[in-house]
Amino acid sequence: MTTAITATITIANAHAGRALLGLAAGGASYAVEIGAAISLLRYLTRMRRPVVFVTDYGHDDAYAAALIGAAWRIEPKTVCVEGTHGVPPGDVLAGAYHLKSLALAFDSQVVLCAVVDPGVGTSRRAIAVEVGGTCCVAPDNGLVSYLWTETPEQWRRAVVLDVPFDAAPTFHGRDLFAPVAAQLAAGTSLYDAGAPIDDPVVVPEAFIERLRTGLRGRVAVIDHFGNAITTIRDVDVGASSVASVSWKDGSTTQMVTTYEDIASGVGALFGSAGHLEIAGRGAGSGTIGGPSLHDEVVVELR
Repeated sequence: MTTAITATITIANAHAGRALLGLAAGGASYAVEIGAAISLLRYLTRMRRPVVFVTDYGHDDAYAAALIGAAWRIEPKTVCVEGTHGVPPGDVLAGAYHLKSLALAFDSQVVLCAVVDPGVGTSRRAIAVEVGGTCCVAPDNGLVSYLWTETPEQWRRAVVLDVPFDAAPTFHGRDLFAPVAAQLAAGTSLYDAGAPIDDPVVVPEAFIERLRTGLRGRVAVIDHFGNAITTIRDVDVGASSVASVSWKDGSTTQMVTTYEDIASGVGALFGSAGHLEIAGRGAGSGTIGGPSLHDEVVVELR
C-alpha cells in the first residue's frame, strides 16, 4: 500500500527569525523530529533565490544569454529564469508593468533583473530595491515605479550601485545588473550592494490622472493576445464602478469579468495584475477598433 506524503514547509521571513514545519501522511499529522527539522532548515536556507530577467533584448542577438553568463561567472549556482525579453525597445512603462506582474507571480524570495535602459552609459543611476522581500536591480529610469509605489514605506528600501570601472558603457546589463542580481540571489544584503537612497525615479505616466467624473490613463502594454493593458488600476477605481471606457476613435460600455463574457466588439475588464484591459473575444482588440500602444484611455465612473 502506497502512502501519499505531503510535506508543507513554511519558513517565516528573516525578520521573524523562526521556521514552522509540518508533515502530513495519509491525512494524519505527525510531529517532525527536531533534529531532522533543523537539518532540513539548514539545507533550505542554503538554496539561492532565483534571478528573473526582464529586458527589451529580444532573442535574435546574444544579449539575453550574456546576462546568464554574467550571473554564472559571479555565482555558478545561480538559478536563472526568463521572465520576458519581449519588452518593446526602450519602453520603460511596459517594463514596469511586466516587473509588477512577475512580482505578483513569484514568491517574494526572488531577484528581478530588469534591463530596459535607453540611457545606458549616461549619468542615470543604477539601483537595487527591496520591496516586501522581492529584490530588483535596474537602471533608475522608472522601471521600479509600480514595485516602489505599491509597497508600504516600511517595507521598501533602495540603494544606488557603483558602476564598475571596466563596465562597457553600452552593456550595463552584462557588466553591472546581472552580476549584482547574482550576488543578491546568493545572500548579499541590499545595503552591502550600495549606498542607501530613498528616491528611485517614478514615472508619472505609469499612473492615472483624476478627472471630474473619471480617470485618464494610457495603454502600457499590448500583450501576445492583443489585449490593451492600461495604467488604470482597480485601486484607482476604488468603490466606484466603470460606466464606460473611451479612446481615440473608439469606446465601450461592456464592462465584463472574463474575455468570454464579451458579447461582440470590444469590452473592458480588470486583468490578473489589477489593470484595466481593453479586449476582444477571440481577437486582438486592435483588430476590431481598440486602442494602440500608448494611446490615452478615459474611464467614466459612476
